[in-house]
Amino acid sequence: MSRSSVPLRDKLLRSALEIELLSIGWIMTEAILSAIAAYRVDSLSLSAFSVDSAIELLSGMVLAIRLFTEMYSGTEIAEHHRLERWTSGCVALCLFALAAYVSFKSGQALRIQLGPTLSILGLVTAASSSIVTPWLAVQKLRYGRLLHSPSLIGDAMCSFTCAYMSWTLLLGLGLNGLFHWWWVDAVAATGILYFVLQEAWESWHSFRSDQPHTHDHSHHFGG
Repeated sequence: MSRSSVPLRDKLLRSALEIELLSIGWIMTEAILSAIAAYRVDSLSLSAFSVDSAIELLSGMVLAIRLFTEMYSGTEIAEHHRLERWTSGCVALCLFALAAYVSFKSGQALRIQLGPTLSILGLVTAASSSIVTPWLAVQKLRYGRLLHSPSLIGDAMCSFTCAYMSWTLLLGLGLNGLFHWWWVDAVAATGILYFVLQEAWESWHSFRSDQPHTHDHSHHFGG
């Protein structure tokens, strides 16, 4: 890396870390609020949303450590760096755990034929997340590309998944309230599994093969 590019990378790292810390604060807030709402109305979809936020929180904390380490060690953590590889592995495990939980909860909801229960707190939390989380995901994806960080791109996918879940939660609440279509929430939630599993396998591939992501992320909001 040339000397002139070092200050630029430092600036990108600082901005990426600020976005990650902002994301951690927001995720922690939505996880707590959605958990309270789920407990009050005994909602499967809200509990799934809360667990999704908790998994995304873990992924964000791992990424914050990775960014902080590079920024203050003075050593560039490139695509093939050991810390980058292991961070990609942690993100992959978070995504696989998320896919498993969404599958379990969707199957459970279909089995007992239970749709999302209306909760004002849950509705406000999901609505806020549907606006804030996509913006955070786009920023993470942007900096992941600029820093050539597969793990940061993988963490962006955790945020995109949370956005998808907030949208499906709002859709489920609306359709169930208007038409009593209890199955919409569970069916819509399974639709996000394709995106989750795709990125989980890519992150796992980065960890196992010491190679960056191979597929194009341009279909995810970031252009």
